[in-house]
Amino acid sequence: MQIFRNLTPTTEYTAVALGYFDGMHIAHQKVINSAVECKKQGLTPIAFTFISTPKAEDKAIQINTYEEKCRLFEKAGIETLYIIDFELIRNKTPEDFVKEIVKDVFNAKKAFCGFNYHFGKNGAGNTDDLIKLCKGYDIEVGVCEPVLIEDTIVSATQIRKFLLEGKIELANKFLGYDYGIVSTSVEGNHIGTNILDTPTVNQEFQQDIVLPKFGVYASIVTIDNNRYYGVSNIGVKPTISDNYSPLCETWLPLYKGGDLYGKVIDTRLKAFIRPEKKFDSLEELKAEIRRNGETAVEILSQIEK
Repeated sequence: MQIFRNLTPTTEYTAVALGYFDGMHIAHQKVINSAVECKKQGLTPIAFTFISTPKAEDKAIQINTYEEKCRLFEKAGIETLYIIDFELIRNKTPEDFVKEIVKDVFNAKKAFCGFNYHFGKNGAGNTDDLIKLCKGYDIEVGVCEPVLIEDTIVSATQIRKFLLEGKIELANKFLGYDYGIVSTSVEGNHIGTNILDTPTVNQEFQQDIVLPKFGVYASIVTIDNNRYYGVSNIGVKPTISDNYSPLCETWLPLYKGGDLYGKVIDTRLKAFIRPEKKFDSLEELKAEIRRNGETAVEILSQIEK
């Protein structure tokens, strides 16, 4: 997949998916897949989005990292991704956005968006405006209707709520994939080696990422293309640390290998086990982690049947 961080014009005829795509959830995937399907008609499927949300108040609660967002676009079949700084187009009118961006940069023959899509300065343009303006340039517009799960509209706001409440199964259902963290394992305080006799994985969250409810989760961990059952603690590890920077620390009950520091780890949360709590001793912590490990293996074994 080709990635542009600027508005480089293309000479190919395209079908473009428009949106911020915060979370890349199943409703967003519907918009993206609509553009990808147009490849059968000879159009190049592209997507247009932003590095950070246009809403200033949302900048600290992204659901995906930049890297994961790009991976998900590529996995969906997008061939060219325009992911730019919102400031580049902030002051464009709806009319200028359609002419200068959708027509002149994207060379679009079809454009797709969600039912609540807004564009142009101060979000002045809506889907009706997009249809009307694009018609003047012979660009067909497809507006995807809301996606509902059990009478609830799928949205990034709802997914954030689920994450903050520890309702990871619902968050994953609305996302259409498992929420998680992909990063290089950093050195911790050796709780795994010193207490559990097997290493743990320590992963740091990016500052702008929404964190799930602090606590312990059953997780699936991928290391060097190998999958392992894990029990992940999201939080600040109050029993053994005064560090208030949240981490994802994962113990792999069935792992038999060596240290994992420096490896790229993909940790996906599958089920919430318990809230984070402080123990009176390391022995109590050790016993609890082992119990949680047994619970995680049981849960994950059932999920993967």
